[in-house]
Amino acid sequence: MNDLQEARLPDLQRRHLLGVLTGLGLGAREATAAVPRVPLAVGEHVNRAFVMPLLQLLEQGAGWIWDLQFAPMGRVLALAERGQSLAFGLGRTPARETVMAFSDPLFSSRVWPVLRRDRGLRLRSVEDLHGLTVCLARSMSYGAAVDAAKGQDFQVEYADGDPMTRLRMLAAQRCDVVLMSHRSADPWLLERRLRSAAGYSALIEVGAVPLVTEPVHVACALGSPLLRYLPQLNAALRRQHQAIQALVDSEL
Repeated sequence: MNDLQEARLPDLQRRHLLGVLTGLGLGAREATAAVPRVPLAVGEHVNRAFVMPLLQLLEQGAGWIWDLQFAPMGRVLALAERGQSLAFGLGRTPARETVMAFSDPLFSSRVWPVLRRDRGLRLRSVEDLHGLTVCLARSMSYGAAVDAAKGQDFQVEYADGDPMTRLRMLAAQRCDVVLMSHRSADPWLLERRLRSAAGYSALIEVGAVPLVTEPVHVACALGSPLLRYLPQLNAALRRQHQAIQALVDSEL
């Protein structure tokens, strides 16, 4: 797999947009040229079963075609900071706000503690991580409270890439807890997904409450020409609000 991959939305979606423009009197070539292609970098380990329908709803609401690039989160951030692409799925942090502008929230993401069942830990807040060793991805932000506490109130074991890598570290007792982001307010939805993906049915559990709940955004570098797309994106979010909420509430 290449470090940077490009994914295309289904041809049906593109044909629909072109058909609308052609119906307005534009020929196929002119219609193709009239539909903006907006670059969007997306983390390569997102849940595509959820993210792709979400991006299609935004595409429909905004009247453009996403030019998608899937990459490691460090690469996603670099593309956004250089103004080469919008970035999907970022949380706002004080450091990021100095160099980026943010869309309205797409949905809320929750940071859940994933634990070994045999440890009997009960974590309900970031403060409960005190003295533990926590497995994190270096390139991700888990919210201001977690970012401020890591390395101070708790120790960190870093492992980027596939989230299953961090689960294997938990199973091997290299850390006490893994933090994972998931949009659902129901911990069982995440636990069921992890059990299926990792095969640790009897070993792991997800904590009863999220440690952090924060909105997720599309971000763009300050001063980038791509900033002009954020108002249109916000308008698309308003137009597609009900459909997006139904997707967020689904089990995808």
